[in-house]
Amino acid sequence: MSIALTRSGFSIALSGFAVACCFLIGLQVSATTAAPSAGQTSLTINRTLKSDRMPLVPAITRNAVNGPVETNAPTATPGPKPLLLDGCEPMVSAIGQSPLAQIAGRCVS
Repeated sequence: MSIALTRSGFSIALSGFAVACCFLIGLQVSATTAAPSAGQTSLTINRTLKSDRMPLVPAITRNAVNGPVETNAPTATPGPKPLLLDGCEPMVSAIGQSPLAQIAGRCVS
């Protein structure tokens, strides 16, 4: 057996021992930080004014038998197309009529 083989085996064993020690120290630290301290008092939180923030379900609900619930979403009319300001170049080329062509990529004043 050569000396290099013995040194490498020793260094591997020493590394394994160091990792095991770090693991055990980590377990001890986590156990001590998780324990409550003796001088700590519990806080009382008043939750009586807290209410349900979800909207209430209407009394007339529909299911699979009598059809889905009908909602009337507001219809928005499309506004005017946004224009680029003077001195601004589009983010992409306007040749393909991409919606990104209406977003300013660079503005020079």
